[in-house]
Amino acid sequence: MPPQDFSVALFGDCQGADNPLTSLRPTYLVFNNIIEQVNKTRPYFTAVLGDMVSSGRAYHYYRFRRQLSRLHSPGYVVLGNHDAKYNGRQIFKFIFGPAYYSLIIGANAFIFLDNAEGSLDAAQLTWLESQLRESSSCHIYVFMHQPVFDPRPGGNYAMNDREQAARLQELFRAAKVKAVFASHLHGFYQAEDAGVKYYITGGAGSTLTSPQDYYHYLRLDISGPIFKVSAVKIQPHLSPAVIARWSAAALALLALAILTFFAVR
Repeated sequence: MPPQDFSVALFGDCQGADNPLTSLRPTYLVFNNIIEQVNKTRPYFTAVLGDMVSSGRAYHYYRFRRQLSRLHSPGYVVLGNHDAKYNGRQIFKFIFGPAYYSLIIGANAFIFLDNAEGSLDAAQLTWLESQLRESSSCHIYVFMHQPVFDPRPGGNYAMNDREQAARLQELFRAAKVKAVFASHLHGFYQAEDAGVKYYITGGAGSTLTSPQDYYHYLRLDISGPIFKVSAVKIQPHLSPAVIARWSAAALALLALAILTFFAVR
């Protein structure tokens, strides 16, 4: 039976987390520390809100999937603009499945959208309208990569199709959506529009948007019709678990080198 009270972990923009040597950004360390912290809190599921990889190349995806497999909770992902590069959309579908889908947990509906290109195509928009109608008796939460609007004064880092973004806001208002979560902006931002709460969480390791931003993930606590969102700060340092993994790998390589040396003598 689905739980009445549970939590969800959310984060986004962790491209480069698949390899500690991919860039000078601390993405690998931040991402691994997020995984460790999320596993301690045991959420019902974890959502990654896009820009998981630096580009949509297969080897980036497979390395990231290996990192993500360390989660102790089910992981659901959203396609981001970095993820869709090259042949990324097809690889995403092969590894993770459809780019938009929904999930029902008790009286809660979670809708995952694909706006990686800055808009939704006609088929997805029709599907979304149907999902909102069918979920009218549920508490609805929406996940996407690009926000429908930039909450910063004068900011414009949001969906390219502004007309459609306004239409989405209308749909969310009409359906009494509880909250909409996105990433894309590398920080934590929040706003409200006609009773609908909007959250941006893009602090999973990419270069932060401003000096005021910080690395983090979000914890969404749900209790019936009530929800609470908390930003959990993450430090970009080596954790004991990462040190242990690297040490084990170094010892394995050393042992292999010694065995090889004696084998070829």
